[in-house]
Formats: sequence, structure tokens, C-alpha cells
Amino acid sequence: MSQPAERVPRRIKFILALGEFAPSVGVGTILPFYFLFFLTDVAHLRPGVAGSILLVARLWDAINDPLVGSLSDRTRSRWGRRRPYMLFGAVPTGVLFALLWLVPPLSDAGRAAYYLIVYLLFDAMFTVVTTPYTALTPELTLDADERTSLITWRMVVSILTGLAAAVAMEFVFSAMDSLQTGFAVVGISVGLIGILPYLWIVAAIRERPEFQGRGGSGFLEGMRHVLRSRPFWLALLADMLAWAAIAVVEGVFAYYLIYWSGIPQSDSPLVMALILASAGLLLPLVGWLADRLEKKWAFVICTGSWALIHVALWMVPQGVRWPVYVIAVLAGLGVAGAHVLPGAMSIDVLEAVELESGRREEGIFLGVGNFVRKLGISLALFALGWALDLTGYVPNAVAQTGGALLGIRVMLSWVPALLLGLAMLSAAAFPITRAVHARMLSDLAARQEAAPGD
Repeated sequence: MSQPAERVPRRIKFILALGEFAPSVGVGTILPFYFLFFLTDVAHLRPGVAGSILLVARLWDAINDPLVGSLSDRTRSRWGRRRPYMLFGAVPTGVLFALLWLVPPLSDAGRAAYYLIVYLLFDAMFTVVTTPYTALTPELTLDADERTSLITWRMVVSILTGLAAAVAMEFVFSAMDSLQTGFAVVGISVGLIGILPYLWIVAAIRERPEFQGRGGSGFLEGMRHVLRSRPFWLALLADMLAWAAIAVVEGVFAYYLIYWSGIPQSDSPLVMALILASAGLLLPLVGWLADRLEKKWAFVICTGSWALIHVALWMVPQGVRWPVYVIAVLAGLGVAGAHVLPGAMSIDVLEAVELESGRREEGIFLGVGNFVRKLGISLALFALGWALDLTGYVPNAVAQTGGALLGIRVMLSWVPALLLGLAMLSAAAFPITRAVHARMLSDLAARQEAAPGD
């Protein structure tokens, strides 16, 4: 058993962090901010149908996320347990992402079927790449604070690349003759660029040889070990609820900016850029809070400030733009905390699972976590799509009805505030502190030392 005081070289942290490009730019920024809008206002699907497509894809995740995690836990190869999946899945993932942003010359039903099929295939391949990628983080170090550092490096890249994407989107939309062309250019570019970091990770990072062969005994057994862990569920609820709030905000933000604040579509990336720039600048503060306090209390502080920001959005008058820019900057602390702290809390549960099962279950653990997070996001987008439909939203209208505007405002203020409040309660109940984790590592080390003599 490696010692818990181990440190990861900065070069490895940087290379690993580059793997956040596709999750941040493609899946974390462009898809949630724009895909529902793209489906309704560019591909001309009904909002309810568009939201249903996203929900069906998440139900598929109930199978592929944990399954891929379990397979990678049990994989034995000369490249390790995780890297083969990144090597062979990177190219298909990039190609399928590009196909999501094309508008085929089909009927309404044909377009709906096209986006559903392509989204299911993309989501499956994205899982094949990113679940093993995420599982590398807890394997590179067993030290709880060093794991927080690894996640912080990843989130720096995540936020900076998301910021770059937000700025670039404004230029792309301005330069293209139509939104359809702009989205196609963005999809193809991001899909191709997103392939490269995973190939570098495969070439540069080596896995722990002692973990190979210590994976889960099987899919159902691994699921049992993970799902019976109370700390796992508390960390997962905090993560899922925070990201569901993010999904609601990202999904409805373009509608709020255009129809309530009067900010044109071409300027909406600027608001996104302000949020991400603020979050990037405040990441060191999040790290400082996590060092001075327990991770869960740092999360409660960051998330509480963020919930208040959404309540403030309810009070912004129609057609008044400047408060939106101010609120975008103030939201940075909460967004930064949501990027770092739930993940840093959840991977500390892995040693608790190993104490019980004797197995390293990183893949299936993170696969279940990824599924639950994405399910929460898709349920939020599903509800958002039908809420727009039922409140009378009309795509591409010059102005919306009072009911549609009320629905948009509620979904950008009170709904995220409620979700974030529940996330804070879940985090506050999380039982694994820094001292508890240190004791678990000590117990595991003692077990490994005693094993040969048993």
C-alpha cells in the first residue's frame, strides 16, 4: 500500500487536467447552455420533445455508466485498467459530438429520431472515455488533500476552457451567416480538438500496477458494495443537486437573457464568460476554504452564497441589463465550489468501500456517480423543456407571453435556490472528515501488512 503522504508531480497534474476539455467545453458548456435551445430554435423540435430526448439518454446512462466503470475495474492489460478505453474511445466520441450539431433534411419525426440516436451513441462513447479518465484521479494519490489538488487542477482547466468556449461562441455566432452554420462549426471544431488530450494522457500517465487485479468481483457485486454506502449517497446527493441546479440555469439562461433582460443571443456568451471568469479567479479561495475547514463546510459556504444570487435574480426588473452582469460575477464562488468540492468529498468514500469489500471500486463508483449526476441534469432539462411548453413558450418569437416569462424567471431563481439548499443539507451530513479518512488509510495499510501472514 502506497503511503498517504505521496505527491503527484505538477506535470502529471497538468496532463491529467487537460482531459477536462471535452467534459467542460462540449458537455459542460455547449451542450447544457445551447443544446435545448439548438433543438427548439434551430432544429425546430417541440420543447417537450427536445427535453424528452435528453431524459431518454440519461435513462440509458443507468446501464452504460456503471457497466463501463465495472468493466474498467476488472480490465487487465499492458496499458492498465483505464487507458485502453480512452485510447479507443476518443475518436468516436469526437465524431459523434460533431454530428449532434448538424440539422439533417428530415421530417420532424425523422429529426427527433436522428438526435435521439446520435445522442445515445455519443453518450455511450463519452462514458467509455470519461468514466475511466475520472477513475484515474483517486488512483494517482491516496492523500485526501492531494486529491483535492488534483481535482482543483482539473477544474482550473475545466473553467478556463469553458470560459474560452463562451468567448469563442460569441465570435462564431457573429461571423457566421446563420445560427445553424455557427452551431455546425462549433460542433465539428470541439469534437476534433477534444480527441487530443486523451491520447496525450494515454501516452504520458502510468497506472498503479498494484491496483490491477484488485478490481471488483463483478458488476452486481460491485453495485452492492457501492450502493450500500451512506457516505457515498450523501456526497452524491450534494453533487447531483448542485449540478441539477447548474443544468437548470444553463438550460434556461439563454431564454432569460433574450426574453426578460433584452440581451441579444449574440451577447449571451459574454454573460457565460463572466460567470466562468469569476469562478476561475475564485478557485484559490475555494481551495483555501477546503484547507482551513472540512470540505463539506467549504461547500456549504460556497453554495449558500450561490443560492442567494439566484434569489436576487427574481428581483431584477424586465429589460434592465446591468444587474445580470453583476450577478454573473457574484455567482463565481458557488460555481467554483460546485466544480471542486463534491468530487473531492466523494472520492474519499473509496477507502470506506475498500475497507468493507477489500476491492478497489473506482470505476463502478464513479460510473454510478456520473450516471446519477447526469440523471439529475437530464431530469432538470426534461422538466425545463415541458415547463417551457406548458407555459406557452413560442420559439423565435419577438416577445413571450406573461406565463412563459413567469416560468422562465421561476426556473432561474427559486428552482435553483431550492436545489442548492438541499445540496447544502446533504453535504452537512457527510461523515468523512480529514481525520476519519486518515484513520481509514491507516487501517487499510495495516490490513495489507498483515495479509501475507494470514
